[in-house]
Amino acid sequence: MYTEYVEINGISQFFLHVPNPGNDVAIMLHGGPGMPNSRLAYFHKQYFDTYSAVYYDQRWSGKTQLKNKTPFENMSMDTLVEDLRQTIKYVKEKYATERVFLAGHSFGSLLGTMFIAKHPGEVWGYIGYGQVVDSSQDKNWYENLKETIARSGKKSDKRKLATVNEAYPNLPKQEYVKSHITLCDLEYKYGFKKTDYVNLYRKSPLLTLRCLIQMIQTARGGKAYQSLIGELYYGFDITGIKEYETPVCCILGRNDEWTSSRTAAEYFDAIQAPKKQLHWIDDAGHMVDTDNPEKFFCALAKIIRTT
Repeated sequence: MYTEYVEINGISQFFLHVPNPGNDVAIMLHGGPGMPNSRLAYFHKQYFDTYSAVYYDQRWSGKTQLKNKTPFENMSMDTLVEDLRQTIKYVKEKYATERVFLAGHSFGSLLGTMFIAKHPGEVWGYIGYGQVVDSSQDKNWYENLKETIARSGKKSDKRKLATVNEAYPNLPKQEYVKSHITLCDLEYKYGFKKTDYVNLYRKSPLLTLRCLIQMIQTARGGKAYQSLIGELYYGFDITGIKEYETPVCCILGRNDEWTSSRTAAEYFDAIQAPKKQLHWIDDAGHMVDTDNPEKFFCALAKIIRTT
């Protein structure tokens, strides 16, 4: 496992490689936006044996942002899609293979699906987990979280939830972002499988003090994160895309209410693609790769092996 910075689309971007024998490579697209999963590569690497994995911190995120301090003005999905196009080209050349897969989690699934819709045939296959389909479906997430907190939540959390407009997510952008961040904070407490994420991150060899400060600012809904949510996530909807020229697969946590696994499965059933696979992971929620890593990475390896 090793790291490097690579010139991609005009800036120096952070990469972490987990090389293995063979021709298959998975590019791991992190969620958030702004929450790199490269910090968990040390934990995941034990499950990579039949293919290589490449993590990279997207523009405006993680070590890429710490190095470049890219202004948040003029951010766009088009820029991230172009970054990814150049990243795929680099990875193909570095590993001397065409068998490159995109594995997108949460916001990374948004980026991945946008990429394969715009650039069909550029990757061998796409795998979504914590798959985002339509941000307006966050209404289900809000209602489920509201019911959970009403049943077992603390009074302070009930008051916090009450600050969210009942019309969520159908709100003006600024109010949507504020409400979304409030719900994210509550979801960490009530909606996640009780995986010790704090301890996992604490043990990461990549977690410097600057990274920790950045993570805390993101988790608490700092200005940078608000900008990312407002410009890159608000209003996202792929339900109109029904046909893909790239194989499309999903790995869904049975208990994922954040990006509803039921909504993702319904969308998956409705699309057409050269190949499709859907894997359900029990005892896992939105963070399916850390909630039940053994079964998740077994499914990922099977998809890569058979696609």
